Amino acid sequence: MKIRAIFLLLLFLTLTSNAEDITTRTANRDDGSPISYYLAQHSHDVDTLLLILQGSDCNSVLNIDSILSDYKDVWPEADVLLVEKYGIYRKLKYSTDPARKDCPAQYLEKDSPAQRVADIKVVLDIVRKDGKYKKIILLGGSEGAVIANLVTADVDFIDATISFNGGGRWFIDDVSHSIATKHKNPEAVRKEVDDFKGFAEHVLNSKPFELDVSGHGYHWWQQMLSIDQLDTLKKIKSPLLVVQGGRDTAISPQKTDELMQHFKELGKNNIEYRRYEELDHGLKNSDGKSQRKEVVKDMNIWLQSKLGDPKKFNPH
Repeated sequence: MKIRAIFLLLLFLTLTSNAEDITTRTANRDDGSPISYYLAQHSHDVDTLLLILQGSDCNSVLNIDSILSDYKDVWPEADVLLVEKYGIYRKLKYSTDPARKDCPAQYLEKDSPAQRVADIKVVLDIVRKDGKYKKIILLGGSEGAVIANLVTADVDFIDATISFNGGGRWFIDDVSHSIATKHKNPEAVRKEVDDFKGFAEHVLNSKPFELDVSGHGYHWWQQMLSIDQLDTLKKIKSPLLVVQGGRDTAISPQKTDELMQHFKELGKNNIEYRRYEELDHGLKNSDGKSQRKEVVKDMNIWLQSKLGDPKKFNPH
C-alpha cells in the first residue's frame, strides 16, 4: 500500500507556474502504454477547457514556453489541457534540432496524426467525465493545427477551434514550398522537390519499414502525406478560425489560400480565414519581432464573437 500511495503521489505531482497549478496525470492506451497529460487549472471554478496542441517537434509539450506565456491567453479564463505525444515525457531535455539523437525510439516508431487524435480523445473523455467543462476550445499550430482540425472533425463536443499555419490541402505541397524557399537556384529546387516526391511515393506505396527522416518515422510520414485537409474541414460543423502567415516558409500560404477559397465558394460559413501578410511560421514579422501576442488578442476577439464574453458567464 505504501508503494501504491507513493506512486499515486508522483502521478498527481503538482507544480506551480504562472500562478496556476499544473497537474500531471496519466491515462492508458489499449497497448498498455501511458499517455501523459497536464491540466493547468485556475484556483477558482472554471467551466471552459482550452486544449493547446504543439507542432511536430520531439519535445515535451511542457517545454514549449509560448503555450503558457502567450497561447493560453486565447481564452485566459479557461483551464489549459496539454497532451504529450507517444513516448515523450516531461524530463526530455528541450532541443531545437529536428533530427535530435536522443529522441525516444518509441516516439519515432509510434507517433502519427492518428495516434495523437486517439490519445487526445482518450484524455478528453476522462476530463469531461464529471461534467465540469461546459465549453471546450481547441488551439493548434503547424502540425498541431492539423491535429486540432482532425479532432474537431471526429467528435461533436468542440465549441470552437483555431488552427494556425497548418498548411493547404496536401502536405506534399507544403514540403515542396519549404524546399523552394531554401534555394535560389531553380535547378536545385527542382532536383530536391523531385527527390522528395520520390521519397513520398515510396512511403505511400510501401509496407511499414524502419525510417527516421527529419525526426519522424514511417507512420508519421505515411499519414501526413495521406491526409486531405479539404476532406477534414468539410466535416467540421462548429466554428473554426484558420490563421495563416503570408511569409511562412514552412508551409505554403498560397495553398492555404486555395483551400480557404474552396470553402468560401462552397458557402461553408462556419469557417473563417485570417491571413497575416507580414508574419512567418512562428508569427514573427520581417524584422524578426514576434507578433504572437497581437495575433492571440485577435483570436480572443474571434472566440468572444462565437462563445460570448466570458465575463458574462464567469464572475471571476
